[in-house]
Amino acid sequence: MSVLFNFGETIPEYDFKVINEREARASAGIMFLLGLLSLFSVYIFRTLLWAELFSITFIFEFFIRTVFNPKYAPYMSLGGLIVSNQEPDWVEAKPKQFAWILGMLLGVVMTYYIVFDLVSWARFYICLVCLVLMFLESAFGICLGCLLYQRLNMKLNKCPGGVCDTTKKEKFGLKRVVIMSVVLALFVATYFVLENTKYSQETNFILVD
Repeated sequence: MSVLFNFGETIPEYDFKVINEREARASAGIMFLLGLLSLFSVYIFRTLLWAELFSITFIFEFFIRTVFNPKYAPYMSLGGLIVSNQEPDWVEAKPKQFAWILGMLLGVVMTYYIVFDLVSWARFYICLVCLVLMFLESAFGICLGCLLYQRLNMKLNKCPGGVCDTTKKEKFGLKRVVIMSVVLALFVATYFVLENTKYSQETNFILVD
């Protein structure tokens, strides 16, 4: 029973429960991709079927993560399988637990809309918030729920990317800012060139084999 209702893993290196950050990011990436596809299906197929199906799996996922054990959550297990050949990146479990409880609360709100079959902009924005949170975690390793946990003056031991450490972080650098500015300027210039030349008039596209 203690194995089933247990959040985090115990390993000799740390005296606190930990979560494999690689598994968490992999599962977030899988959920982001499926969530984005289900959102597109609403506009492509004019149906809420896939979006609602994904929402149900989202709710089920975070319920298992927070109430039972993340090990047995489907997306978490799939993410763990994909990164099983990678060295684990252990982070403290409590911030993740806090973040995933917030995710479950969003799922509870989504359950209300699903059960009563309500379609509103609020429901869309909740889905959008979930997608943004999953994208930030999967692509950049940024767990906003974990950062909120830190802002609440909770004691942290080891968090993703070491953002809770008190050591001085590496400066981004002026050269990178200049390079990014030049690339952005070139992108904008390319956009206006294409808009005013090749795409200056609406055209009908014909697909050829």
